[in-house]
Formats: sequence, structure tokens, C-alpha cells
Amino acid sequence: MIELIQKNLLAILLILFLIVFFIWLGWKIRLWWKNFLFMLLKKRGRKGEKNSIKLLENYGYKVLDEQIKLNGYFFIDDKLSEFDLRPDLLVEKDGVKYIAEIKTGEVANPSNRNTRRQLHEYSYYSNEDIVLLVDPIKKSIKKVSFKKK
Repeated sequence: MIELIQKNLLAILLILFLIVFFIWLGWKIRLWWKNFLFMLLKKRGRKGEKNSIKLLENYGYKVLDEQIKLNGYFFIDDKLSEFDLRPDLLVEKDGVKYIAEIKTGEVANPSNRNTRRQLHEYSYYSNEDIVLLVDPIKKSIKKVSFKKK
């Protein structure tokens, strides 16, 4: 058996090298693919934001700012923990300011748990009763309120 390995050592090393190389190549292709998909999503998101701004302006809203920063906080065992929130837009219509969040697809529905929680956070930390949910695909603007009637 040892003789067989010694005679074929070069072939065995070549096979091991090829295995390692193809594992490395597969890993690189996987990373490239993830980056490519991320780039496509970002491009789609930028296009959706532009379309949303046009939609809001067509309905009489004025865009005041993009990617505004809200400061959030919570307590863990009486210790303050802070975090940032980044709503998509701050808009105004008829003298009233609104936080506007842009969503497409299934998440563009306030019944979606994660979207609803995000909108609730925006409402709470901005002290605004109404948050806008904008879907540029369906060309809809929904006013979402968490205030009890």
C-alpha cells in the first residue's frame, strides 16, 4: 500500500490541490454572487426611493429630508441603551410633517409584523401620530396610526 502511495504521490497531491482549489473557487463565487445580489437590491431600492418621492410629490407632499436620524432608547436592568433609527423620508403636507417609510412587495403591508413594528418605532420615537407607508410599485400611500381612538 505504501508503495502504491509513493508511486502515485504526485497524482494524490494534484487531486488534493484541485479539491482545495475548487473549494476556494466555490467560496469566492458564492461571495461574488452575494455581492451581486446585494448590488441589485440596492439599485432596486434607489429606484424605488426615486419613484416614491415622485409619488409623494404628485400627492402634494414636500420632501424635507432623506434618511433622517431618530434616537431610540431602552433600558436593560435600569441601564440606558441607545440606538439609531433611519426612516426613509421626512415629508410635509398642509403644514403637517410625516415620517415616510418606503416598502415594496409583501412587506409593504402594515399587517406584516416586522413592518408594523418598524412603523410603530418610528411613530413612538418621532412623537408623530401618523406614519406614511409608501409602496412605489402599487403607487399607494397609506397613513398608519398607532393612536388609540
